[in-house]
Amino acid sequence: MIFKAEIGSVTPHACQVQGVWVRPELRGRGLAEAGMAALVNDALLRVAPVVSLYVNDYNRPARAAYRRVGFTQAATFASVLF
Repeated sequence: MIFKAEIGSVTPHACQVQGVWVRPELRGRGLAEAGMAALVNDALLRVAPVVSLYVNDYNRPARAAYRRVGFTQAATFASVLF
């Protein structure tokens, strides 16, 4: 496997991408952008009118890849661990 991503949550109004992964030795070659662009195009056509995702703030390479695909930051969330 080279690239994977899943649509994890779906409503009639939106869906959320999760589990995005690129084989480590192939990272930095634009594969995430190509894979995400294809997934987003398909999701918009077949699943929901809005596609969202969550990415950790420290994952700068992923955040840059998602920006290149057209994602923009809509909110900031924090994880709370008990």
